[in-house]
Amino acid sequence: MSASLRNWQFEEAYFIKTSKCIMLSYDGFTDEEHTAANIPQDRATPESLRSIEKSYLQITDSGGQFYMSAYFNISSKVQEVALAEILLTCFVILLLAAGTITFSRDVNSLVIIPIEKMLQLVREIIANPLCNNFSLKPEEIDDMDDGMETTLLLGTLSKIAGLMKVGFGEAGAEIIGKHLDMGYNGDGASCINLLGNGSRIQAIFAFCDVRNFTDTTECLQEEVMLFVNRIAHILHSITVQCGGAANKNIGDAFLLTWKVDTDNVTSADHKYSGDRALYSLLKTMVELSRHNDFVSHFSPSAMTALYERMPGYKCRIGCGLHFGWGIEGAIGSNEKIDASYVSPHVNWAEYLESSTKKYEVPLLMSEHFFRLLSPEVTKYCRQVDIIKNGPDEELSRVFTYDTDLNIEFDKPETHVPFIFESKRNSDGSLSTTTTLGARDSLLSSSSSPPPASKNTPLLKSQTRHLDVIGDVPHFYLPTFTVQIWESDEDMVRLRQHFTEKCRAIWSNGIEAYSNGDWNTAAEHFNHVLRMSKNTDGPSRYLLKQIEEHLIEI
Repeated sequence: MSASLRNWQFEEAYFIKTSKCIMLSYDGFTDEEHTAANIPQDRATPESLRSIEKSYLQITDSGGQFYMSAYFNISSKVQEVALAEILLTCFVILLLAAGTITFSRDVNSLVIIPIEKMLQLVREIIANPLCNNFSLKPEEIDDMDDGMETTLLLGTLSKIAGLMKVGFGEAGAEIIGKHLDMGYNGDGASCINLLGNGSRIQAIFAFCDVRNFTDTTECLQEEVMLFVNRIAHILHSITVQCGGAANKNIGDAFLLTWKVDTDNVTSADHKYSGDRALYSLLKTMVELSRHNDFVSHFSPSAMTALYERMPGYKCRIGCGLHFGWGIEGAIGSNEKIDASYVSPHVNWAEYLESSTKKYEVPLLMSEHFFRLLSPEVTKYCRQVDIIKNGPDEELSRVFTYDTDLNIEFDKPETHVPFIFESKRNSDGSLSTTTTLGARDSLLSSSSSPPPASKNTPLLKSQTRHLDVIGDVPHFYLPTFTVQIWESDEDMVRLRQHFTEKCRAIWSNGIEAYSNGDWNTAAEHFNHVLRMSKNTDGPSRYLLKQIEEHLIEI
């Protein structure tokens, strides 16, 4: 029995000294010494700990008669486990966050952002189909992953927007915006009705025609498309910068428009729309003459045929300008439509252009258009006739801005000579190669526009770059002001052959002509003709009309 007692005492001392035992109790002993052990007072009591912070152990002898129950404080271990669980939870959270961020970044960059850009592009197209500054830039698409379907869709949508802008033009802007808005708002997205009523507008109509186009086409054959597109490049570039819009391209003819707010009655109120329209056509004539090497250079065989038929050929256009109302809308059927204008005033502009040939001037203006011009330019215009465009029409005066296109215009310093060489392929098609001339090495590699010269401060021609239509010049016009009629040397040189003295004599002559005083009118017209060295077309035409009228009398 004494040995057994020593064993129990050893167990008790071992538990108390080597562990955080907080309570020991005995069961089965009859002596008072083995009811409970003495636990150091600095240890916690079982009542102060939670059940999870206590561990219970019961020891019994081999006979199962005596028991010792021990309680241990395991709160530190519980805290360690809790801390480890907290750290594990934090790690899992961080891991999930990193995975979510990585996944969402890919989703954003490959799906969400491209779709948002598509929606933004659609909204911008609805608001202004003709906008040149969409938020989505081509270089942004180039930076995206080319292998993703969303990038393909985004690039396709951007190209469709550009094609719609080019294909429909200003007249189709409202059509595009209206029907895209219907689909975007869910109002009949699957139903497109383009053949509804048009809208009435007030606009300046400019009709331009290429001279000798039939002969040119026969000489150039397939290369006539290069010829037409080069003319269009110059004409449209300048027109857009002057606030106008290209509408129709009909082979050798171009229709241009400038919408005008009729509530504004003075030239300044409607932002000098008339001045801008006139300036753009005159500037186009100058640039066609200045860049004749760009417009009229083709393969050797085409060049030979062209200059054999028309020696010394230079590209010239005739223009008619008129102001009036027009109905803007879609013309055609469900198979094919054109966004354009229907109006007798469009025909007026075409008639004026066709009349430039008999008056031997490159440009004619109607009286309605003339009234839109500012005083700064009307003083340089002259009335060339008073006509009727039909038996039921009222008399209307016709004006021109005197232009001498035979003078030499200064060429930009960045001019590059180029050579076109064409050859037939084995399948019979024509291929054209373009090579730079000998002065290529003298050019700067900079693509920025060169500074304007003192002689032509209002036009800058950027360093040219090769394109499918040749060595393309680019034009940059500054903000338009009415002082341009005095400050632009091109405009001054165009009219300098027709002096103020000629203009005064002509005014007296046209006044006598309008009043039926044929002899006085003929005298003044002959005077102008002599002063112009027999080159003034309106004088020749009106003298011929007077002669025929006097013969009839």
